[in-house]
Amino acid sequence: MWEIVTIIILAAGSFFLIRRANMQPEETTEKKSDASEDSLRHKPEKEIVYKADPEEDMVLEDEGKIIGTDEEEKGADRLISDASSLFAKGKMREAEKLLIEAIKKDRRNPHAYFALGNIFFSEDNYEDAVNAYEKTTEYDPMNDVAFNNLGLSNYKQKDYGKAVSAFEKATAINPDIRNRYINLALAARKNHDNKKAIKALETLNDLAEEPNVKNMKMLAEAYEANGQKDKFIKVLTQILEVDPEDLDVKRKLARDTK
Repeated sequence: MWEIVTIIILAAGSFFLIRRANMQPEETTEKKSDASEDSLRHKPEKEIVYKADPEEDMVLEDEGKIIGTDEEEKGADRLISDASSLFAKGKMREAEKLLIEAIKKDRRNPHAYFALGNIFFSEDNYEDAVNAYEKTTEYDPMNDVAFNNLGLSNYKQKDYGKAVSAFEKATAINPDIRNRYINLALAARKNHDNKKAIKALETLNDLAEEPNVKNMKMLAEAYEANGQKDKFIKVLTQILEVDPEDLDVKRKLARDTK
C-alpha cells in the first residue's frame, strides 16, 4: 500500500516539475517581447539638423501704433487703434470687425487696410493679405512697409514676379533697411533673375557695417548660378578672411581653383 502511495507522489512531483520547466520559456519570451517593445517606444529619434535658411530673415513689418481720437463716436483712427490692441492680444476676429467698420467710415484709409493685411497674413490667408496691402499702397503710395509686406504675401503665394516688384518699390522708397534686400534677392532667385538677385545682394553687402558671412554666401551662390566664376571665387576668398575655418567654403575653393 505505501509503495503505491509513494509511486503516486513521485509521479505527481515529476509531472509538476516537467510542467514548470515547459512553462518557463514562455514566460521568458513574453518578458523579452515586452522589454523589446518598451525599448522601441523609448528609442531616441535621430536628430535632424537644418542648414541656415535665408528665408528666416523675411519678417512682416508694422507701421507703428495708430493714435486714435477721443471722440465719443469712434472715428476710423480710433477703431484702428482699438483693433491694433486686440490684434496684439490675439483676438483676430474682433480686430477684423473693427477694421471693417473703420473702412466703412473711411474707405480710403490706408492704415485700416494695412492692419487688415497683417491679420490676414498672420492667418496664412495670403490672397486676402495681397488685396489689403494693394489697397494700402493705392491710398498711400509711399508706404514702404506696406510694399515690403505685399512682397512677402506675393512670395508666399509663389507669385515671385510681383514679389520682386513690391520689394523693389520698398527698397526704392527706403533704401536703408537691409533685410529687404534679402527679400528682393530671394524673390529674384525664385523668379530666375540672377542679375537682380546679385544687384540686391551687392547693395546689401555695401550697406553692412561689418562682413556678414551668411549674406556673402548668398552672393557667392548667386554669382555661381550666373556663371560669374571669378567673382564667385573672390567672395569665397573674402569669406575665408572672416572665417578661416569654414570647411564648406574651403571645399568649394579647392574644387573651383583646380
